[in-house]
Amino acid sequence: MPQEVDVLKISNDDAAFILGKSGRTKEKIARVSGAELDLFEQSLTLEIRGSEAERRRAKKYVECVMAQRVGPVTIDDDSEDDDLTVIQVPTEAVGFVTGSQGNFLRQVEEEWGTLMFFADFRGRGSGREVPPASPSSPYNAS
Repeated sequence: MPQEVDVLKISNDDAAFILGKSGRTKEKIARVSGAELDLFEQSLTLEIRGSEAERRRAKKYVECVMAQRVGPVTIDDDSEDDDLTVIQVPTEAVGFVTGSQGNFLRQVEEEWGTLMFFADFRGRGSGREVPPASPSSPYNAS
């Protein structure tokens, strides 16, 4: 049975950001979502192939990457994907979590097969408080 395809029109700047250095960001989104991504720079389109759930996750992750390019990422946890772990990072620890030029964040993403963003989180239900991470667990990747 042929896979369904979703097509997104993107800007030239978004295409470069989605692709990432040596195609790593696009590969990471594909690996984490389970979808196949094809970026066509001539037509500025991104084709996403996979199951409905894989395509939905890939689109969500692509949107986060594009948002990160222009400002803060906002995540509304109104989906039923169960693919989100939120950790509050104290301001004084942001530099440590990020690492030099984002290297520690990328290392954690690679090791745990996840995507990580600093984001404004809006949980289910208005005003949901996000508990701080426990001191024994500086991050939690799922």
